[in-house]
Amino acid sequence: MILHSKIFGNGFPILVFHGLFGNGKNWISFAKKFSQKYQVHLLDIRNHGKSFFSKKMDYDLISKDILEYIRHYNLFKTVFIGHSMGGRAVMKFSMNYPLIPKKIIIVDISPKAYSSKYYKNIIQILKSVNFNVIKTRKDLDLFLKPLIQNVEIRSFFSKCTYRKKNGKLSFCFFLFGIEKNYHSLIHKEIKDGCYKRPVLFLRGEYSDYILPKDFFL
Repeated sequence: MILHSKIFGNGFPILVFHGLFGNGKNWISFAKKFSQKYQVHLLDIRNHGKSFFSKKMDYDLISKDILEYIRHYNLFKTVFIGHSMGGRAVMKFSMNYPLIPKKIIIVDISPKAYSSKYYKNIIQILKSVNFNVIKTRKDLDLFLKPLIQNVEIRSFFSKCTYRKKNGKLSFCFFLFGIEKNYHSLIHKEIKDGCYKRPVLFLRGEYSDYILPKDFFL
């Protein structure tokens, strides 16, 4: 199956990969700006957005998904941009298929194994959401407010919803598939390969996902 994407503009291709729980729509503002000179592909990684759902999910499988997408659209020597989980997917793909990306840009993530249980706690909160009771995004925000204090994170999850054909609200990700494979996505180091072309790591000023000591990994 081919990953779902939205494609903007024409020209040299840029492939963009979102973070955990997100989807390609998170990068629409970027795509609209850069599509004036480039062809920007906003992909939904498996178990996210409109791409297929699966109980299996690791970075080798995601790499194969990306390879199928590239073959389908006949894209080679492209620029890859990945944020968070998407950045780790790009790193693994560039190790597995080092001749395909022309250069890669990794946003606010490193190849190291992360020990934080933050997202695991988030998953438990999301599992408690009952869309039989929660009818609107406002209802969802009110439910999440005592559990997630950060308003930007609550807003992110509210935006990661859609209405099914029966009218019920639902998340735009397959929570079971993410939870089942959480360890391999977060707690395992990205390794076993070498990519020798240009790489740019971007770090948020106050981010703790890339620390000064990580510069020497």
